[in-house]
Amino acid sequence: MVEIEEPTREFVIRDIRKPVKKDLKADIEWFCKCMGFMEPRDKERTAIAIFREILKSAKSGERLTSKYLIDELKLSRGIVVYYLNKFIKAGVMRRVGNEYELRVSNLEETIDEIEKDISRVISDIKGVALEIDERMKLMKRI
Repeated sequence: MVEIEEPTREFVIRDIRKPVKKDLKADIEWFCKCMGFMEPRDKERTAIAIFREILKSAKSGERLTSKYLIDELKLSRGIVVYYLNKFIKAGVMRRVGNEYELRVSNLEETIDEIEKDISRVISDIKGVALEIDERMKLMKRI
């Protein structure tokens, strides 16, 4: 039997039209939607609120705790932990002890790192696909 591993990273990229005008609030919301952080059931825009706090902490060079987010945003521990884990799986942030921070110091570099992660995963998948093709004697179309 083949053992299936839980993903260490889980990438969701949605192709959504950028806001027409430059507006920080709209751009952060767009970013969250494109990265798959916003879900239809998130009527309170919790993902955006938490993500905004992550960006504020990156600006000040400090780390966040889940307790800070719970107290600051008046959210349950479960929902805060849910979104923190979602951001970690997406490669946007990381956990250091019981604190959380943006993966690198700014969003552009964070996206560069995620792009490298995705490229590595695609390369691995492509390599295994080639091996499967060879063993199954699957031919390329001419």
